[in-house]
Amino acid sequence: MTWVLTPAALGLWSTAILALVVVWIVLRHDAFPGSRVFPYLMLAIAEWALFSGLEAASTHVAVKVLMSQLEYVGMAATPVLFLIFAARHSGYDRWLRRPGWRIALWLPALVTIAVAATSNQHRWLWTNYLPGPQGSNAIIYVHGPAYYGIAAEVYAFILAGCVLVARSAFRHSGARRRQAVTILLASAFPLTAGLLYVADVNIIPGLDLIPVSFFTTGLVFLVGIGLFRMFDLVSAARNALIEQTTDAVLVTDVDGLVVDANPTAVHWLGADSSLVGQRIAAVFAAWPKLRSACLAEQTDHIELTLREEPLLHVDIHVTPLREPEGRKAGCFVVLRDITERYQNEVTLQQANDQLKRHVREIEGLQSELRDQAIRDGLTGLFNRRYLDEILPRELGRAAHEGGVLSVVMIDIDHFKETNDTRGHREGDRLLSLLGQVLRSGTRPGDAACRYGGEEFLLILPGATPEVARDRMNTLRTEYAARLHAEGFESPPTLSAGVAAFPTHAQSDDGLLRAADTALYRAKAEGRDRVCMATAGPANAAPS
Repeated sequence: MTWVLTPAALGLWSTAILALVVVWIVLRHDAFPGSRVFPYLMLAIAEWALFSGLEAASTHVAVKVLMSQLEYVGMAATPVLFLIFAARHSGYDRWLRRPGWRIALWLPALVTIAVAATSNQHRWLWTNYLPGPQGSNAIIYVHGPAYYGIAAEVYAFILAGCVLVARSAFRHSGARRRQAVTILLASAFPLTAGLLYVADVNIIPGLDLIPVSFFTTGLVFLVGIGLFRMFDLVSAARNALIEQTTDAVLVTDVDGLVVDANPTAVHWLGADSSLVGQRIAAVFAAWPKLRSACLAEQTDHIELTLREEPLLHVDIHVTPLREPEGRKAGCFVVLRDITERYQNEVTLQQANDQLKRHVREIEGLQSELRDQAIRDGLTGLFNRRYLDEILPRELGRAAHEGGVLSVVMIDIDHFKETNDTRGHREGDRLLSLLGQVLRSGTRPGDAACRYGGEEFLLILPGATPEVARDRMNTLRTEYAARLHAEGFESPPTLSAGVAAFPTHAQSDDGLLRAADTALYRAKAEGRDRVCMATAGPANAAPS
């Protein structure tokens, strides 16, 4: 017979079944620190106990060795998973985020599995196999040097995990401390059994007590789940405050995983099932601003629209959760429905925007009406009304600041003759072209006005009489060039008179008279020229 049902095999298989029961119970609970690793730890223990039981039940040495090689898969994985679980549950897991550390953790386990699988070739793990006690089907494994290296690595990992859990026990109080004590107690049994096995202190020669001791570990975890609510810190107060609240509530851990979420959060965020265990990056993928707030170190308060149809606008408070020493342990997110307030604000803003548009339209119309009131329709220049308004103002400013102000009176030579011989359309064209030249040839602070008929006036703040004369000569040349470009034959010329404050006059009327006198002098001297007013009595204007 190849297999014998022994008490050791039954005990080991019971351990495997108990470990699977713990996995099933844990998976039905909400997420907790280390919840993603713990089921794998118990599965590794179950695998270890299962093949240990098969080894205990086998009667052939070759089968026993094969089962032992297979149980080394679970045995190699168990200490690594325990250390990872202890780090996550205690909160000392920042170092696990680095890929280099994760590789370093699993490398010894892979080497252990490889050494066990090839033990028959090199005899590093087992140098020989001796018969067990009389009447039993057990064998005694004579250990090689690799075994003691593997044992040292296993206990180093388990002890490191126990240290992290012990630190958590001292740091916390209440339920968290009871949880840590439960984990330490559960790990004490296999740790003690392993030390006895390495020291060849066995109740039954050849029987490895480590997988058997895991039965006690499983019982401790079951008691911890039932008595200390080891994996369920959610109290009745939490159910009343979080489950039944109309606000959406989420809690995340330091790794950005959702460890708790009430039904309102699941509904608002459009999840098909519980959000627990999902990453914040995935849950809030459609709302980058909210995702960033959850990953930040400080408290944040934002508003955003979760959905358009039906509209759901929420006010969100993100509060970091911190360990006693100040390190971030996750965040607490509360989303409150403020859709009605938001809609009222939007309606009010729309009404305000519409009112602003109406005001801008009215202002635009007023500006347009004012522009029409102060501009000449044919030339686009300012009209006489604007001239009467701006000249006294600019003159007063020049007097107050001790500056200078020049005016230029312009007249199109022989305009009446041109208008009579070529028609009013052609005359209007001459006036319009002059308006274009004057607009393009003046500075932003200057004013070009149609004084009346074919007479125009330039108001040049800050320009000396000499500067005004030079600029007018430039405009005269540009106007002539423009008329030639437009195809005028024998185009009319421009005559102009320049007067300045305070050199030639002290008042607006005096400036206009001085500029007009200078203009008539330009005409008398042959036209097509610019003359400057004199400081003395004005020359009589020609008829």
